[in-house]
Amino acid sequence: MRIKHRTLLRTKELRKLLEGLEKTPKMIHKALRDSSSGKVSVERIILDKKSELFLVQGELWLVKLDAIVFPGLPALIAENVQLPQVVIDMGAVPHIANGADVMAPGIFSIDEQLVVDDFAVIIDQKNLVPLAVGRMLLMPEVILKSNKGRAIETLHYVGDQLWKLAKELSE
Repeated sequence: MRIKHRTLLRTKELRKLLEGLEKTPKMIHKALRDSSSGKVSVERIILDKKSELFLVQGELWLVKLDAIVFPGLPALIAENVQLPQVVIDMGAVPHIANGADVMAPGIFSIDEQLVVDDFAVIIDQKNLVPLAVGRMLLMPEVILKSNKGRAIETLHYVGDQLWKLAKELSE
């Protein structure tokens, strides 16, 4: 992935970003609000016409792909952003780490408050470490009763191009 444009957000631009996030309250967090008062810096990185990254204090916090805005894994790992959790069994970990969607049989437990199109952090059963960010394709009760099929679309995972770029930018 190549960076086309990189700039610090001004207060006006940051307010506009925050207004867009008001529609998805699960993703709003204190640091972005603090940045509008000048306490922290927020950087916008444009990758192409459809992809943008938002870094807070040099760490990837938000990813915008097409019209979808979701948290970056570094922010979830550092616990700066909270999302509902989906716990997968250890047999599914290698597949998720390679970018596969989460299949219903691989889910160990799931936050029952999730609904279709919500974002969730996918963590492994043993280490409880975030592996991916996904979007719900089915309701939790349907997933837990099902023994086949895709349950969560993987949007961003450890080792993908966004992850590698975030590592480069944070160094």
